[in-house]
Amino acid sequence: MKYPMIAAAVGALLMGPLVAQADTMPHVEHYQTIQQFLEAGKVTGNIRSYYFNQLYSGSTLPNKYAYSLGGMLKVQTAPLYGLSAGVAFYTANSLGANDLNAPGYTHLDALLMGEKDSLNVLGQAYLQYQDRWLKVKAGDMLLHTPWMNPSDAFMIPSTFQAVTVQANPIHNLQLIGIREFRFKNRIQENYYRETLLNQNPIYPDMPDHMDGTLAFGVKAHWQGLKSSAWFYKFHDLANLFYGTVHYGVSGLPYGLKPFADFQYAREWADGAQYAGPVNATVFGGMVGLQTPLGQVFAAYDDIPGRSPFSMGGRTLYNGGFVSPYTQQYSADPLYTSIMDYGLVSSSAAGHAWKFGFLIHPLRQLRIKYSYSMYCTHPYLPNVDANYLDVTYTPGGFWKGLSLRNRLAVDHSNPYANYHGTFIDDRLMLQYAF
Repeated sequence: MKYPMIAAAVGALLMGPLVAQADTMPHVEHYQTIQQFLEAGKVTGNIRSYYFNQLYSGSTLPNKYAYSLGGMLKVQTAPLYGLSAGVAFYTANSLGANDLNAPGYTHLDALLMGEKDSLNVLGQAYLQYQDRWLKVKAGDMLLHTPWMNPSDAFMIPSTFQAVTVQANPIHNLQLIGIREFRFKNRIQENYYRETLLNQNPIYPDMPDHMDGTLAFGVKAHWQGLKSSAWFYKFHDLANLFYGTVHYGVSGLPYGLKPFADFQYAREWADGAQYAGPVNATVFGGMVGLQTPLGQVFAAYDDIPGRSPFSMGGRTLYNGGFVSPYTQQYSADPLYTSIMDYGLVSSSAAGHAWKFGFLIHPLRQLRIKYSYSMYCTHPYLPNVDANYLDVTYTPGGFWKGLSLRNRLAVDHSNPYANYHGTFIDDRLMLQYAF
């Protein structure tokens, strides 16, 4: 099972001397002693305390909660002829605060750290080569792409066993290639040849030996225009093309900066079609105004209805659009998604609106609010949601400390076949170093 990653790591090591022959080879780092080399490395991390609370107002469904204390410790070596290595250890501990004794864990919010008292993970372990033009990375790592990302809103992020290549051939142009082999979600201890769809009840027959993902991306920036294009081949699930365009205007009086964004996705079935005959389209837009205090915005997304097909006893009318690494986490890049709901996570056809603002009334205070509507009837009940995200970072002597509270109040959220008012509250205290 480890052979592909061993080969990738060896390839990354061999690439260093080959690239070193190019004119782009950076200056040689000078270390007189091993101690100097070790001191040039970096140690970073965080200590994180998280409390989750899910309330089903006026329902017989039991309320759920979870607590965890833990964090991350990462060591990154200094580069030597462009080569470096990094490892990161993550831990989450309930300290006996979670109810693990009730049958079926009826009062436990297992999203935070699963059905365990303690979760300890070596989440990152990679080799890396980097020069002015090229960056090659192989091993266990975080990925930062629209549809494969850390989803780092809990105790431990999602990580990927992969090889990545990033090239910067000219100024403001970036080319990215990724071959992912295995995936570890936020509550797993090890890497598996699976995706989040393996834990999704819509896909009960998903095999546990998937062939991973191949992805290519292009990012470009010219003055106020930013664009990106991505292609993902989720082997035996679907192929996905995703593109975005952003345009912002600067130089206006009073620091005003209007902006507009557009996103488009087209997905179709691949190989064995374990997610069904996927044939889906997504498009959306956002307009807003940036001010010295923050921004206001309005967003729209649409997943048109397609010929329906059945998966796991449910009929899908949205063309079967899937997001294998974000679906249950609502961590997809659609403008209208919030922390616990969206068109992608609901697996429904329809459209959504979101209106909101993000302000900094004080340098240490960040407040984000949005009101969103998900119009998915008759496939699912229409949902409207209020979302509030408040972060306080004192700075100064307390640099690295932050207190963040995220609150979603959803009406008619069909989660767990519950259609009343659903309150999802998440409180985090973190010290990052």
